[in-house]
Amino acid sequence: MKYLKNRHLFKMYEYVQPFINYSVPREKVIYGDKVLVIAPHQDDEAIGCAGTLIKHVQNGGRVEVIFCTHDTSERMEESKKATLIIGSFKNYYMQFSIRNLYNNKEFKYSLFSLINKIAPDVIFLPFWFDKHEDHRAVSVVLMDIKKEINLNFMIYSYSIWTTLNPNCLFDISDVWKLKKKAIECYKTQIITRDYVKIARGLNQYWGEIKTPPMQYAETFFRATVKEYIDLGRKIFK
Repeated sequence: MKYLKNRHLFKMYEYVQPFINYSVPREKVIYGDKVLVIAPHQDDEAIGCAGTLIKHVQNGGRVEVIFCTHDTSERMEESKKATLIIGSFKNYYMQFSIRNLYNNKEFKYSLFSLINKIAPDVIFLPFWFDKHEDHRAVSVVLMDIKKEINLNFMIYSYSIWTTLNPNCLFDISDVWKLKKKAIECYKTQIITRDYVKIARGLNQYWGEIKTPPMQYAETFFRATVKEYIDLGRKIFK
């Protein structure tokens, strides 16, 4: 599954259709207290879902982040600053090499162990078809280890490289400046690509087309863990 084929895309559109509404519902709160964010790389959490996470913490919820890969010590320090802005005071650094998560048994069992230990109410992770192999690998591993996890949690899948078909939306207008500040912590990354501009454009787009419009919005594909895993099995069977 390293490279996605067109038939998988056709299946994806077929099977996600029951989850999608013509008008994406606007949600005000995450239904659950403990949120676990799975970030394949140090910056995914800031770009993909920082606004929603910040609002969750402001509402009294908890956030913890798992970083799956390690790049440089400088980038790790940047992640610590970014997560402080988000409100996550407990982070986990797995330190696998970038582009080394697929078919990695050590990654599978490390993630399995952490999810069981943390016992989250909600997990944020990249969507099945996000265009980076490390991002897709997280969903593949989750599909595999679900057989061994007796936890029920909600999935909110986010996008970084590829847009998704969302079925829920959060207004992040009042915390956009904090999200921007979190992204800007990753100086080693924004020096080569303007992730603030990317996030701003995407969040403004979804905010503008919603009625009534808002300044900035983050969107997600939301499903129970069972629904999300069953979807993956249908698409990639």
